[in-house]
Amino acid sequence: MNAPLDVKLFGYYPGANCTKCEHTHSCGGKAHEWDFTDVKASLLSTYGDRIQVSLINVFSEEVKAYPEVVEHLKKFGLRIPILMIEGEIISCGGEANEDIVRKVLDFLLAEREQEAGKA
Repeated sequence: MNAPLDVKLFGYYPGANCTKCEHTHSCGGKAHEWDFTDVKASLLSTYGDRIQVSLINVFSEEVKAYPEVVEHLKKFGLRIPILMIEGEIISCGGEANEDIVRKVLDFLLAEREQEAGKA
């Protein structure tokens, strides 16, 4: 069996003290409205153990472990969320939505199944 596909969602995910305000679009609030817990649960419900999903806050030290994401942020600004699958940035900003995640995962998993059928 193949290792699970690695899905990483990079964004600004503030604590419970964050409230929506008139600056929600400029601070990243729009991105954290895409509720990670719901997205993760939805993806895991569909794909099960064929994927692993993790969240990385772009303002944490953890993001430094992903130089390609740091460079992306420097080049394009704070267009979050940033979707990375299998170490490749797939989409960012408003284009990084659950539908895109599912399309890419469906394609990659079908490709894996096809390769497994040839073996």
